[in-house]
Amino acid sequence: MSKTLEINGTIDLSGIPPGDFDATLALRVAVVRDGMVLGSATVTAQAPDAALPFSVRFEPVRLPGARWPCPVRLLVGPDISDMELMAIDTVAIEVDLGPPRARDRADASATESGKESDNDGAAEDIALAPLSVGALAVTPALYFCWLFCCRTYTIRGRMVCRHWYYDPHTGHYRFCDAPVPGATVEAYDVDRFFIWYRRDFIASAVTDINGNFTIRFRWCCLRWWPWLLQHWAIDPDLVAQVHALLNRHGIALPPLPPGPDPDPVYLQQIAAQAGLAQRAPAAMVPGVAGEPVSAENLLSVLPPSAELAALHVWPWWDRADCAPDVVFRVTQLCDGQVRVIHSETNAQTRWDIPTSLHVTLLANQLACCLPVCRDPECPECLQVTFVGCTTVNQIGVTAGPPDLRGYALAASAGDRPFLGNLLIRGAVGSDVDYFKVQVSRNGGPWNDLPVPAFAGFSRSYWDGSNPVPAPAPAFTPILKNGETVIITRRHYEDLHPALPRFGGSVIWFDYDTLFYFNTLASGALTPDALYELRFVGYAANAADDLILSSARLLPGCGQHGTESVFIRIDNQAMAHMPPTPLHPCGPGSVHLCTNEPDCYIRKICINEGTPAQYCISACDILRLAESDTLTIHFTVSVPATAQDGHLGGYTLAAEYGVSLAFDIGTGLHGAFAPDPTFEVGPDYLSALGQGAPRPHWYGGDYKVTLRGSDFPVCCAYLLRLRAWKRTTDGCSDPRYVHHNTFEFAFTVLRPELCPDICRDRNQAPALPAPAGNMG
Repeated sequence: MSKTLEINGTIDLSGIPPGDFDATLALRVAVVRDGMVLGSATVTAQAPDAALPFSVRFEPVRLPGARWPCPVRLLVGPDISDMELMAIDTVAIEVDLGPPRARDRADASATESGKESDNDGAAEDIALAPLSVGALAVTPALYFCWLFCCRTYTIRGRMVCRHWYYDPHTGHYRFCDAPVPGATVEAYDVDRFFIWYRRDFIASAVTDINGNFTIRFRWCCLRWWPWLLQHWAIDPDLVAQVHALLNRHGIALPPLPPGPDPDPVYLQQIAAQAGLAQRAPAAMVPGVAGEPVSAENLLSVLPPSAELAALHVWPWWDRADCAPDVVFRVTQLCDGQVRVIHSETNAQTRWDIPTSLHVTLLANQLACCLPVCRDPECPECLQVTFVGCTTVNQIGVTAGPPDLRGYALAASAGDRPFLGNLLIRGAVGSDVDYFKVQVSRNGGPWNDLPVPAFAGFSRSYWDGSNPVPAPAPAFTPILKNGETVIITRRHYEDLHPALPRFGGSVIWFDYDTLFYFNTLASGALTPDALYELRFVGYAANAADDLILSSARLLPGCGQHGTESVFIRIDNQAMAHMPPTPLHPCGPGSVHLCTNEPDCYIRKICINEGTPAQYCISACDILRLAESDTLTIHFTVSVPATAQDGHLGGYTLAAEYGVSLAFDIGTGLHGAFAPDPTFEVGPDYLSALGQGAPRPHWYGGDYKVTLRGSDFPVCCAYLLRLRAWKRTTDGCSDPRYVHHNTFEFAFTVLRPELCPDICRDRNQAPALPAPAGNMG
């Protein structure tokens, strides 16, 4: 026998004025028990003057061993979600599903007793006939609430990668927004309750080819029932803000509760500290709470906060949640991985959004965006734009003196040489089908750049589907008609007419890579030199063979001369003096076996220049008075050759205790001085001001003197000397490319800081006073 039950009835809308009636408003009738919707039906009225029938089927709730099901509530409201329907004003009646009333029992008693004897009271054998609840009248005020308390919201937006670039025509920076297609944009509603927060998923949409998306959803003005909501979490930012507010008013914030959900006992503890009398002592028993503390009671004792009210933090903000409070999270399947390309914090919440909202969401560096921020290439020319991330107009072209050709950031005296495998980017004319690269070393003759120094790459295109991007064809050097050339992007498109096109064009994720200049390729180049690159272009015939007679040196776009670019190369050579116990390198040491750069501490002397002078060894224990001096003699250098001299800088620090340190040589703890080399630095710009001949700084021998008072505690100290060159791949920070480190450890005891330890040490035999040079 069926376990489901049917409830029938009609909805009476005759009281609704015709001017307020909305034929598009769908209504929902739901059967509710224990905070759950057991069944529902959706109906729509075409006119207010006719009875609107409904029928809801559901499976009633029976207690174990019971013959009759539990009563239910029948709700009539707008067509919204379960939680919203139970949180707004509705037409609500109770429907009794149990045995017949007293007036009906006489007629039913024979039937019931028969069933009891035949079926031993099995509840499922009781036939539950359909119930009719008659007409349920909707008042005009309630109908008006359904129209305006539950509204349709539309969020339109665009997901973009924002690219900034310098416009030489205007002298200002501008930006261009590149669309992010195929991204899933998720909207969440944010609630804040004292130190807790929660996010509810609202809806999502997928961006189109232009990065546009539209999210539509219904939203109702709900009662604020934080105790009934789930999936709360503690917000560290709210904890800090609430703690600061209460602390200013002498109210202590108790230790955080163990669970993630709002804890009424925790709030009652705070209220008690703030002066609110508790209703019952049991409320202070862990895990036992009386009536939850109301916003009114808490605000009567807690200090006011306009800032927390503006952030919608209860109890400072205690209103009906009549509009969504929205944050966004965006993911994209890119390069075979689902990446989070945009994620907003609670601090970015858009509170009480309007029914129509437009947003522009900026993607992070993980997104795959369509590179539309470009102009089509001009014919009959080639323009080099970037070496790595460095624009060509930031690379020196002045032969001097000083000779700054090929140095990055030459205009600002950065004077950075390049290293490694360099990405060369630019624009090549649409009439060029293939090109090769020629190279001149230190102003010498021109030769074709050989493979593998002439290195290829692959570029992806979009085929209009997800994931993004699609296949990545290779653009590598090939031998064609006796010349080693790379095909241009435009010619590749001509040879592959089946490539997907949008608006007549193939959408590439890389439009401007020309090739990679691999300066580390074994046997291809003699490194550490000034290189100049230029380009030879070719046309191809119908058979895709090179028309050798079409070979021409490609001019720069907008220039009369041949396009070329200077690149100063300085790759790190792993050469070093033979390691010694006082100047180790290699395995087991933090010091690299390279002199590009080299750095080491030559010796450390106590009270230098006085009769009490002595020099120390690593791991010594030093007893220093406040006025004693400690002089550190050290070397920082690069090879003294015309191809080098690219020292960038150095630092010296003392590390001690638990993650404690202080910098040495900055003036607060000693100052670097010649020993005897001048141009002390400690960075390249400082060295230029001290007389270093640009673009070279070779470093040298230096010293710095500390006092006993510079060592704040009795402890073991580690001196860390770090040096680096100015070399870059065009994008990287030189401090982390070609660098080296040297360390020296000892222990300092200061009698005025640790007299007990020093007294014990004074009872031991005197320490030797080693002397000599450590380097």
